[in-house]
Amino acid sequence: MSEGVGEEASADADLLARIAGQDRRAFTALMRRHGDRVRGLALGFSGRTAEADDIMQDVFLMLWRRPGAWQPGGAAFTTWLYRVVANRCLDQARRRRLRRWLPFGEAPEPADDAPTALAALSGRDRLAAVAVMIRTLPDRQRMALLLAVQGGRSNAEIAAILGISEGAAEQLLVRARRRLRAMIDEREAGR
Repeated sequence: MSEGVGEEASADADLLARIAGQDRRAFTALMRRHGDRVRGLALGFSGRTAEADDIMQDVFLMLWRRPGAWQPGGAAFTTWLYRVVANRCLDQARRRRLRRWLPFGEAPEPADDAPTALAALSGRDRLAAVAVMIRTLPDRQRMALLLAVQGGRSNAEIAAILGISEGAAEQLLVRARRRLRAMIDEREAGR
């Protein structure tokens, strides 16, 4: 483990220990360290700003209430944190599908297809279209792809986050990339 990674893990452990003592500054520091990545993963998965904010709030509220949920010596804090976020995203997607299926369920919430800052700056509609395509991938493929691309996670880390074997993680990525490539090719051919 490199020194920087060890220092980061130690800093996270220290912040969580301070949070256990109800230290609000430590909680704020932990949110600043990891909040953008947590929200980015949730937003990339759901495509809904409000849902991403809810997931981020839920994850950090859980950390405030139960800072001992992560234990040093096991998975790295960031791996554990991404797993919590991934599980929340997958649970949210299941609940959304169930609400659509139930006769008294809520009307489906439209995706927030507003272009991201990157899409707006680049002026490319292709980036926005790919983001929409990613949101149509099956949940676990979408999560694996987002962890690899947005989170910069290795196959081993993705496997640990999703609670699957490394080979299964690799297969999720292969299928996600293949399906995404087919959708992009179909879109390009339709122009």
